[in-house]
This record gives sequence, C-alpha cells and structure tokens, in this order.
Amino acid sequence: MFKHIYLFVFIMDSFLFGQNDYEKWLKEQEAELIEMASKENEYLESVTAEFEGYINQQEEYYKIFRDAVEKKWDSFRYSSNKTYVEYDENLNSRGSVDFEKGKIEIEVLVDDNPSKTNKVKDSEAISKLKEKLSQVITKDTFDKEILLKDQLKNKSGQYVNKNNISNFTQEKVKKQSLKIKKIKSKDGKKRLKYSLKVKMLPSHLDKRVERYKDEIFKQSERFEIDPAVVFAIIHTESSFNPKARSHIPAYGLMQLVPKSGGRDAYNYIYKKDKLLTGAYLYEPSNNIELGCAYIKKLKDVYFKNIINDVSSDYCTISAYNTGPGNVAKAISGEMFLKPSVSIVNKKTSQELFQILLNRLPYQETKNYLKKVNSRVKYYRDLNAKPHSQENLDQQE
Repeated sequence: MFKHIYLFVFIMDSFLFGQNDYEKWLKEQEAELIEMASKENEYLESVTAEFEGYINQQEEYYKIFRDAVEKKWDSFRYSSNKTYVEYDENLNSRGSVDFEKGKIEIEVLVDDNPSKTNKVKDSEAISKLKEKLSQVITKDTFDKEILLKDQLKNKSGQYVNKNNISNFTQEKVKKQSLKIKKIKSKDGKKRLKYSLKVKMLPSHLDKRVERYKDEIFKQSERFEIDPAVVFAIIHTESSFNPKARSHIPAYGLMQLVPKSGGRDAYNYIYKKDKLLTGAYLYEPSNNIELGCAYIKKLKDVYFKNIINDVSSDYCTISAYNTGPGNVAKAISGEMFLKPSVSIVNKKTSQELFQILLNRLPYQETKNYLKKVNSRVKYYRDLNAKPHSQENLDQQE
C-alpha cells in the first residue's frame, strides 16, 4: 500500500513540477509573442509612415510642377489613368495621348516677340512640334517597347517606329494643319500656342490588348481567376495605357494604389509589407501580377463564402473600385462581410446586380460595375482576342 502511496505522491510531484514548467513556458511564449507583435506593429507603423511620406512628397512635387506650368500656359494638363501628358524640361512644349479616344495632341509655346516675323515664329513652332511629336510616339516604356507601338501608320502603310518617325512627323506637321492661339501667361509674357492633333489607328486598343494579353493569361491562370474579368478591369481602369497614373495616386494598367490595393496584394503574395513605388507599379508584369492577386484576394478571401460565381464577380468588381467595406454596406447596411454574404446567397445574381446599382455609395462605382460587366461579356465572347474598339463602343 505504501508503495502505491509513494508512487501516487511521486506522480503528483512530477505533475506539479511539469505543470509549473509548462506555465512558465506559456508565460515565456506569451512574452515573446507580445514582443514580436510589438516589433511587427512598429514595423507596420514605419511602413505606413513611409507610405504617407512618399505620397506627401509626390503631392508636393505635383504642386510645384503645377505652379510652374500655370505661369506659362493658359491651362494645366497632367497625366491621368487614360491620358499620358509629357512636358519638355523648359515647359515650352507638351504632348498628350488620350488612350481612350485614340488621339494625340502636341502643343508648343513661342514668345510673341514683335521683333520676330510670323514666318520665323511659325518655323520655330513647327520644329518644336516635330520634336515633341517624335518624343511622345517613341517614348520608351517599362516593357521596353515604344509608347505607341503599332498604333500609327505613315502614308506608306508602315507602322511608325524609331526608324521612320522623322518621315511621319514631316507628313503630319504642316502649317495648314496647325491651330494658333494668343495667350497671356501669369508671368506676364505674351505667347503664341501652336497645337496639332493626330488620330491613332482605329485598332489602337487592339494593339495594346495584344501587347499585354500573354501576361494577363499567365497571371489569371496562376491565381485561378477569369481572364475576361482582368481584361475588362484593365480596359475600364486605364484603357491599357502603359503610363497610367491617377491623382489618388494609382499607377499602371490596373491602377493600383500603393498604400491600399497594391500593398494588400503584395502582402497576400509575398507575406511582406512593402512600400511600392510608382516605378515598381508601372512595370506591366508587376502591375498585372498584383492586380490579379488583388482580384483573387477579394474573391477568395473577402467574398469566399458567396456561392454563386456571378454574384461573387459582381462583388469583386465593385470592391476593386470602392473597397469591400463599401460593397458590404451597400448590401446589408453594415461594413461587415458576414451578414452581407448571407444576404447575397439568398439573392439571384440579377437581384444582387440591381441592389449594387441602387445602393453603392458612389455613382462612379455604379458606372464602373456596369462598364466592367459589359466588357467582361465582350472579352469572354471573343475569348479575349484582339477586337475593334469601335465595335465595343457600339455595344456600350
């Protein structure tokens, strides 16, 4: 009997000793986790601060640049998601490409100096216009191609490139094709603004779709998402403008915002929080990778419990524009996803579409959903092959 009592006491002592060790270990682990969480929070705060510093710096540069432009020009123009604008160093010439409308506009300033004849002024302007038109068309982009590759042809029917650009500018820049306007600038000087417009080929969108389709298919397959959705989102976000930049700022083909969508997508793929610069997001392969990853996360994380694929797409498309919280609020009145998903699963996709069109907080997002949805059907019908911009516009 004593042997049993001794054994019981020994076991209890061992257990108590083990329990004490275990509790000590738990406390050590808890302290370590708290320390790790603290360091992680410090890191996240530092990255967030870095983001904010980067954005503030960009805004400051923008203001300085705008002030300098407005001193010389009668209006300020700047790049957007569907328009690329480029000034020369002395701000006396600028070129813009409207990727949505397929139009190029080149403008130059010439001092309205009474000592110069009109012929001299015209000659100076024509020389500047040719130079700027050439620069804009053959501008190098991050995919190592010129900005308007295969989107213009010369009189001989050849695509315009760096080798034949001088002939093209000679054909287009003529006195009779120029518009001339007298302006008085804020710096007090009188100037003449010469402008020239050039139309891109009707197939200009087709050429850009073709340019990026391999990467879109690659990343769509990698993240198991519908490539038609990706094509439609890029079309709506940037019209496949490789130099797309909006004021938010958002960068690149899929208009990723460094501190939100871009950051979220990068963290989703690489499990790391990182400041993404404009240069990184302009790179088409980076941009399409992160854009597809963000679509994947919206669809399979935020809206993962939505049963109907079409309904899931509607929520994902809307959230790409306005964020998942706003989509949830439009559906359930709350920013939480769970009650919204429950409601979605009780509705048909058509009913959900109408709910979103009626209740989404911004008209921009409502229009965005309609446009992307229309284009998804179009790209899917065509199996995402090159097509006519004019035909798509007619459908819309």
